Amino acid sequence: MSEKLTFASEPTTSNQENLLPWKVLIVDDDEEVHAITTLALRNFRFDGRPLAFLHSYSGVEGEAMMRDNPDTALCLLDVVMETDHAGLDLAETIRTRLDNTFTRIVLRTGQPGQAPEETIIADYDINDYKEKTELTRSKLHTLLFSCLRSYRDILSLDRSRQGLERILSASIHLQQKTFLTDFALGILEQISAILSPDEDALYAQCEGIAAHEQAGKLTVVAGTGAYHSKVGVPVTQLLPDSVRTFIDSTELGYHSHYMDNGYLCLYRSNDLHLSMLFLKGLTPQSPIERHLLEVFCQNALTAFENLSLRTELEDSQREIVFILGDAVEHRSRETGQHLRRVSHISELIALKAGLGEQQAQLIREAAPLHDLGKIGIPDQVLNKPGPLDAEEWAIMKTHSQIGYDLLHQSDKSILKVGAMIALDHHERWDGTGYPHGKQGDAISIEGRITALADVFDALTSARCYKNPWSYEETRALIERERGQQFDPALADIVLTHFDDLIAIKNTYPD
Repeated sequence: MSEKLTFASEPTTSNQENLLPWKVLIVDDDEEVHAITTLALRNFRFDGRPLAFLHSYSGVEGEAMMRDNPDTALCLLDVVMETDHAGLDLAETIRTRLDNTFTRIVLRTGQPGQAPEETIIADYDINDYKEKTELTRSKLHTLLFSCLRSYRDILSLDRSRQGLERILSASIHLQQKTFLTDFALGILEQISAILSPDEDALYAQCEGIAAHEQAGKLTVVAGTGAYHSKVGVPVTQLLPDSVRTFIDSTELGYHSHYMDNGYLCLYRSNDLHLSMLFLKGLTPQSPIERHLLEVFCQNALTAFENLSLRTELEDSQREIVFILGDAVEHRSRETGQHLRRVSHISELIALKAGLGEQQAQLIREAAPLHDLGKIGIPDQVLNKPGPLDAEEWAIMKTHSQIGYDLLHQSDKSILKVGAMIALDHHERWDGTGYPHGKQGDAISIEGRITALADVFDALTSARCYKNPWSYEETRALIERERGQQFDPALADIVLTHFDDLIAIKNTYPD
């Protein structure tokens, strides 16, 4: 050795055993090299963490040790062991066969002539090349600082990459959730996926709430853990006054706040809309994890706010549809619950017919528009207590086309489906219906479904011109008109699930 090794007395550190050590693998066939290296580095610490030494005495043993310890930070590798190039072979194996690009590899050789430095550095993916005679105690310390700092930074970059991948994956899962409550719950569930535990980060099980403010009321939309049953509860009943002060004092935009018992973030788009996340017991352990949490929560809350605004718009659209339908029903002096029954019965038939949930929901939402065209029918015809004469009946039949004309120019899905229902719900399977005498599958599926729902409820309800039919009489008519007025396949569904239709009617009585 060119420099005499001297060692300081070992300090006593009460919590040393509690810190996760950096793994250093020594691969050398000389036991004295193992002993001297261990002795020289026995008190070495980096970032407050000690070293844990692993020992192998051949290339084969070194490969087995690396397989069992892929989180090894540094491999001090002899070149000449069981063969003249055993160390070089192991270096190649670590990088290729074990696919380990993180571990820092330093070649140490006592026979530099057999492995020229220029050739080795160029041909092998190693991080340093040292002759054993130059590795004094001070140079060993310098080498360890350099290698461990590099290893730490590589892990940090990879953890950032993995975190971003988890954010993208979580965002994809969230995009698949369309309902506000599902989306809010998805945000809470994905937090643990974003900050996954590893050897450097231990977390308590996160529990929290997602809340949204409308009309000045900030209430829980979704909750996990102890907050699972708190949906609909005002946030002020669950969180301390300091949180309320923070919420009230924030301006528009995204804001976050770390508290003793958790993490709070919120996004305020305007004075009337506020979205909030509270994550109890969540303690990011590093700046990277804190940054990932901030990025995910900010994007999730922005998406949550956009979804809530879209949901509010869609709810308003549905409400307007019912208001329009109710206005027509009241004008024609028919039952106010008729629309809701037709809507839910139509959805049931659609689902039983194999239509997707989204299409069935759209039919349910558009069905109240089936008689919208009656708004253009004169009162003396619309509310005539007795049978209509030929001229009056001709006027009445125009309501299908009127409804279609009012709706079909819209590019909104609910109104486009409503237009088809308004136009086709008086067509007949045998082609003798109106307004266009369509036959069979030429009639839209939405119109065929709503026609059955409308007839069932109209027959079993009282009207200004008739008393309600019994369920037996209604069932008999549907059986009789199967393949005539009604699509036979859809008629069979109604007959099979007749009790379900009755249950819907009982749920929404007049």
